[in-house]
Amino acid sequence: PEGEALEREWAEFNGSKHAMAFNTGTAALHTALFAAGVGPGDEVITSAFSFSGSYNPILQQGAIPIFVDIDPRTYNLNVSEVEAKITDRTKALLPVDIHGLPADMDEIRALAQNHNLVVVEDACQAHGATYKGRMAGTLGDLGCFSLNATKNLAGGEGGLLLTDNDQFVKRAEMFRTFGERVGEEKEAFRPYYSY
Repeated sequence: PEGEALEREWAEFNGSKHAMAFNTGTAALHTALFAAGVGPGDEVITSAFSFSGSYNPILQQGAIPIFVDIDPRTYNLNVSEVEAKITDRTKALLPVDIHGLPADMDEIRALAQNHNLVVVEDACQAHGATYKGRMAGTLGDLGCFSLNATKNLAGGEGGLLLTDNDQFVKRAEMFRTFGERVGEEKEAFRPYYSY
């Protein structure tokens, strides 16, 4: 009940349709990349300034992290350098909301839309932060948070994933349950919160 309450309350707090809890923020990011269909040989563009938990999930999916330098004013992904890194192998953009400051998500979303890319927002350090009135973690197609003891919302350890995309949450649920598709016989048990 506590896990379900956490998922429900986190979804409601952020205004997201789905929330899922994980053992770490890194696991949430790994699951988000899987849900987005990132696989071997794909490229994921991300910030050169972050914790290894931002790029290790890319490697765990057999994909290639493509690093972009940061804006020296905000320490976030320098959006002006992203488009030059996009290739036919690019599958996703993974901006990092560093030190509680969301990345320039309007420009990132526009690039993603123009190139048919998924945006996985690493909001592991941005609990409760807003960007133009919207909550961090809801600005991409999937958003992930960490509850590590060093984060601004610490729970000792843990992670959370947000998305409004029903297909992504189905894939994420499968990944979280070792590839199992939860059928009607288990419908009474909801392994994530959705409203």
